[in-house]
Amino acid sequence: MPHSSGGGSSGGGFHSSSSGSSNHISSHYFPGARRYRKHYSDGRPDEYIYANSKPAKTSIASIIIVIVIGLIFTAGAGFAVFSERPRFLTPEYSDEPAIHDTVGVFEDKSELLELMKTYNKTTGICPVIYTVFDEEWNREYNSLEKYAYDKYVSNFSDEQHFVIVYSIPAQAAKFNPGKAVTSSEFMWEAVQGNDTDYILTKSVFKKIGKAIQKDLEDEKGPQAAFITGFQVAIKNAESMLTPNSPKRIFSLVSGSMPLLICLGVFIPLVIIMFKSYKKDLAMTIDEVPLDVNPVSVPGLNTFVNSNGGTVTEYTSQNYYSRYTSYDPSNPVAGKVIKVISLLVIIPFVLIGIGVTTGGVSLFNSGNDRNGGIFMIIFGVAWTAISLFSLISLLRVSSKAKKNAENPLTAEYPKAEYPDMKPVTPAPQPAQPAEQPEFDPQFFGTAKSDYESDDEDYKRMKRKGFE
Repeated sequence: MPHSSGGGSSGGGFHSSSSGSSNHISSHYFPGARRYRKHYSDGRPDEYIYANSKPAKTSIASIIIVIVIGLIFTAGAGFAVFSERPRFLTPEYSDEPAIHDTVGVFEDKSELLELMKTYNKTTGICPVIYTVFDEEWNREYNSLEKYAYDKYVSNFSDEQHFVIVYSIPAQAAKFNPGKAVTSSEFMWEAVQGNDTDYILTKSVFKKIGKAIQKDLEDEKGPQAAFITGFQVAIKNAESMLTPNSPKRIFSLVSGSMPLLICLGVFIPLVIIMFKSYKKDLAMTIDEVPLDVNPVSVPGLNTFVNSNGGTVTEYTSQNYYSRYTSYDPSNPVAGKVIKVISLLVIIPFVLIGIGVTTGGVSLFNSGNDRNGGIFMIIFGVAWTAISLFSLISLLRVSSKAKKNAENPLTAEYPKAEYPDMKPVTPAPQPAQPAEQPEFDPQFFGTAKSDYESDDEDYKRMKRKGFE
């Protein structure tokens, strides 16, 4: 539908129209952490990490999903760049630029009409000017803007016209026989079709409108003012539509920024994920219970509360922390987490479906096809991401329920290393009374201070029991 461009008046000046938490992974222990070992079959040394839950390896499915989402957003950005670039409009109308001067404010319309025809040939936009008395429209309309809009839709069915309405009060008009009607009071409004937006942008119209308003306020008359306005319009149109012109190149580059941003984000992301996927092919991740550790943690206490949550408390002389985690495999906690997650994700899925449906309706109505296409692309991407999150949640919940039958115990290392014997931690030296019970450096990189370690103990340290 056409929309108001803006306008001005003798007293008001010129105006333009304005229309869930992530998995914490660390190389050091933190309250609530569980211990995992990364084992590489290609000869790389094992790595031990601490995390809230088992870290996931990069999968080929996740790479494919990122590629699909990237293609959707890139296609949408590319379509926007293509559809919004300045271009000559192929006429869908049969009329020509015209001046309907019912008031008689123009002495000689030939120069102005010639400029309007030049603008039409340059852009494909068809400009039309109407002059009226205030009394003609203010009985049925409360603003000239609404009258100008109705003038557009009543006379033109396309979106390629540029309509200007100039109005003066009849009682303030000066009628001079043989000369143009003049008035120190005036109002004017412009309405443009949607297809003209790529050439007659808001910034361009501001330049045109300010030039018109200045001449009108300087009492040069509407004929001189509109001549100046169309001279500015033609100059801007030629610079925007002429191939290889600096303004056209700048417009294309600035308009391509969404596309460049999409490519700059998704291409490096896919490369990084693919490298990570190749690295993870030779890796397995297993949990190693905290109690299978030759070094005890003073002040660390772990227990299961009545709600099925695993509570980890850490107490020192100057510090206390408490962290509660819920294992999805727990019969009670797993159901609670599942229900809460579904209640959070399902609304996002419904929002995506709603945006997509709204985009289809907007596209079919013909009011804003470009906006409809953007809403469809955004809605489909939003729905796809939400559905993927929902499916992933259900799969993780199902997998955790199956794994509940084989809980991890302290026997795990014996299965991994059948010849390994339990290790008794070396006694810790007593701390002076004035020293804190816990040394914060404990959670730093483990490094033995014992120079007299026997060969068995050193061998076990190399296998991860440090």
